[in-house]
Amino acid sequence: MFALGCIQARACHTDRCPTGVTTQDAVRQRALVVEDKAERVFRFHQSTMKALAEVVAAAGLDHPHQFALHHFMQRVSTDRAVSFARVYSPLAPRALLAGTDDPRFATAWLLAQAESFAPTAAPTERQAAPPAAQPT
Repeated sequence: MFALGCIQARACHTDRCPTGVTTQDAVRQRALVVEDKAERVFRFHQSTMKALAEVVAAAGLDHPHQFALHHFMQRVSTDRAVSFARVYSPLAPRALLAGTDDPRFATAWLLAQAESFAPTAAPTERQAAPPAAQPT
């Protein structure tokens, strides 16, 4: 967005973007000269890819797909950081497509619908609660 000229006016949702970046208004769109911005966006993308390559190499990896949770840290206090592997337990592959009872996603899963981005009615407290552990 910055490469296109975004000035963070925080008016994207109003259709009154002062730079023309996020508007459907033809008059405001005139401020966005695609030919000028295309080169800026291209250079920005090249720089981003170069920075990614440097981070991948610094981690001792050959490709970004090799990153795993243990490669990232989260600061949990002023003097302590922990591995994402300890903070976020991974989901099984395709778990979000098949449905999951993972409490981190239970409410969102109940609100989701394939036909619309609008959430369904808020689930009841009982529906949103993660399933209780069964005694063994």
